[in-house]
Amino acid sequence: MNRRWLAAMAVAVLGTAGARCTNAAAQGDLGDDNKLVFAIVVDQIFNRGNLDLADSFIAKDVISNGLPVGREGFKSMVEELRASSPDLKLTVSDVMSRGDRVIGHVIQADHGMSEGRVILLRIDNGLVTEQWDWPDPLVRPEPLL
Repeated sequence: MNRRWLAAMAVAVLGTAGARCTNAAAQGDLGDDNKLVFAIVVDQIFNRGNLDLADSFIAKDVISNGLPVGREGFKSMVEELRASSPDLKLTVSDVMSRGDRVIGHVIQADHGMSEGRVILLRIDNGLVTEQWDWPDPLVRPEPLL
């Protein structure tokens, strides 16, 4: 993945331009890049339904929750989710990476309720190859005020 393009996309998506350390270790750079991919997938693909970005960030043979769905199946899954929950909003509250995996805790708001969720992405060369998500059992669903 072209780092300049990824960084420019992340700045455009997130609306912030943070300083980037040029002498960071390769592992740190990989983790930073993977966190940017995570942010783009959550904000642009899930929250905004920008499915065109799936072609750039989702592998053709992506797996979702253990099932091979492929990129087109992933797009369909997002479309169906957004159709059933047009007010869907995922807000990342914490994210960390290790190697090719990024895990984030998000608050999912839809249908007037919010609940904690955990999303795990496996990212290879800038492409999500696996996506896993499950409810956070420690954060109970509650009505939005």
